[in-house]
Amino acid sequence: MPRIQIKRGLKANLPTASMLAGEAHFTTDRGTLHIATGATARLPVVPAIDDLATVASVDGAADFLILHDASAVGQKEAKITVNAFKAALNIPASDLDEKAAVVAGGTSGYIWGTNGTDGVIRLNNSMVWTKDAANAFVTLAVGDVDCGTF
Repeated sequence: MPRIQIKRGLKANLPTASMLAGEAHFTTDRGTLHIATGATARLPVVPAIDDLATVASVDGAADFLILHDASAVGQKEAKITVNAFKAALNIPASDLDEKAAVVAGGTSGYIWGTNGTDGVIRLNNSMVWTKDAANAFVTLAVGDVDCGTF
């Protein structure tokens, strides 16, 4: 029975010239497919994300996230480092905990804070909050509620 075999080899050896539009190249070391669009141009075929392995740990400076850039022309899938993505969200690269900004464009801060008074949510003297040991919930205790006068 006849077979069709796709050109294959290492990613570093992908051709950059003399390609035919529609010619397919499979990388044996990376498991990626690239389709030539012209003699010197090719586009990668984006992998099915749900079929990929899960990353055990993140190296923010070296690891990439894949994004669909809705404003791009042509190939809309692009990469960004984890640290650059965090910077775009105003989260310092060194931070590993969840953070949120209170106002658009504001610097993100810990919701809980480090001592109960310096987080995004701050308490006055009549309030106390405690966090359970498993970090599952926060309890807010209110000492006095003064509704003022009329």
